[in-house]
Amino acid sequence: MSKIISLEDEYEKAFSEAKKVLGSGGVIIYPTDTVYGIGGDARKKEVVERIRKIKSKDDAPLSVLLGDLAMVREYAEVDERALGAVMEVWPGPTTLILKAKKELPIVKDGKIGVRVPEYSFMRRLSTALEMPIITTSANLSGEKAPGEFKEIDQKVLEKVDLAIDGGKTLFGIPSSIVDVVDRKVLRTGAGEIVF
Repeated sequence: MSKIISLEDEYEKAFSEAKKVLGSGGVIIYPTDTVYGIGGDARKKEVVERIRKIKSKDDAPLSVLLGDLAMVREYAEVDERALGAVMEVWPGPTTLILKAKKELPIVKDGKIGVRVPEYSFMRRLSTALEMPIITTSANLSGEKAPGEFKEIDQKVLEKVDLAIDGGKTLFGIPSSIVDVVDRKVLRTGAGEIVF
């Protein structure tokens, strides 16, 4: 069973534990503004493979959560069109598919899914670690994404190193996904659709 820390009762402890686990190549479950996510260092192939295994989805497209616009510019190409979308939706519940600047194990067809969530806890972690953190819903493939901690499947909880209980998320549904490169809406969710 993974260690569980309540964000409401032990915010700083949750932050330092999550920082330690992520920094050592571990995997965590965390709350965002949309749903609970599973995360780890997106630069490490073994972490990416472990998260795919936890979700029982080998070819799952995975996005990254980043702390701020400077980090977004480090990992993705932010041209004029992309910048307009970025300024309109972040921080918030929209994932943008942009051209990748770096070769990461999650990059597919030269593109990277990026999100800067409204929820400051994860932005702070990403910035403190200077890390692109994998963000994918904390559920088994095909199951409903958990909008509150108690909805997370035990099978998923047992396979991570740390779980952060933040209660109920703000939106309770996944983010919208907009492919800025191909100008396509891939999923309509909690966030704004931009074009």
